[in-house]
Amino acid sequence: MARKPTLAVWKFASCDGCQLSLLDCEDEILSLAGEVDIAYFLEATRATAEGPYDLSLVEGSVTTHHDMERIREVRKVSKALVTIGACATAGGVLALKNFADVDEYVSAVYATPDYISTLDSSTPSRPTSPSTSS
Repeated sequence: MARKPTLAVWKFASCDGCQLSLLDCEDEILSLAGEVDIAYFLEATRATAEGPYDLSLVEGSVTTHHDMERIREVRKVSKALVTIGACATAGGVLALKNFADVDEYVSAVYATPDYISTLDSSTPSRPTSPSTSS
């Protein structure tokens, strides 16, 4: 018997809407489940299998240093990677911070801004070298 291709679905900074839309495709997912091994999809199940993965679907934008490290790792363990949704493909609503002073926002929103660590910009889910803010 041939090995089934492995599928992983990843979440970065987002509202989870794209993953929920995938789950709303109940009949299609059931038929797909017989054709692939869903190895990582935390929105659907806690059961996970370590990569490498044949296909990774990525939802969300990269907004923190941790996200940047994580997207690089996801790419490393994925044979193919497909971004899904506005956040993963174009930065989404979180990209609004790209047009403002992030330090000013952080100071206005958080009582103790020293504890906030974010990138100066929100990017689609691809590794880049954005400038950083503390």
